[in-house]
Amino acid sequence: MQASDSSEGFQQQVLSELRQINQRLDRVETDIGNVKTDLGRVEVDVEKLNFKFDTYQNASDQVMRLATTIVIAAASVVILSPVLQAIAPAISTLVTGVAPGNG
Repeated sequence: MQASDSSEGFQQQVLSELRQINQRLDRVETDIGNVKTDLGRVEVDVEKLNFKFDTYQNASDQVMRLATTIVIAAASVVILSPVLQAIAPAISTLVTGVAPGNG
C-alpha cells in the first residue's frame, strides 16, 4: 500500500507543479499582452511626435523665408532710398525738359 500511496503523492506533486507552471505561463501571456498594448501606445505617441516635428519644421522654414523676405525688403529700402533721392533732380530735369511745350 505504501508504494501506491507514494505513487499517488508523487502524481499529486507533479500535478501541483504543473498547475503552478500553467499559472506562471498565464501570467507571462498576460504580461506579453500588456507589453504589446504598451508598444502600440508608444507607436501612436511616436507618430504624433513625428507629425508635430514635421509641422514645426515646416513652420520654421516658412518663418525663415518670411524673415529673409523682410530683411531683403528692408535692405532694398535702405539702399534704394538714397539712390532715388540722389537721382531725383536728374529725373525731374529730364521729365520737365521733355515735357510738351518745351520743344
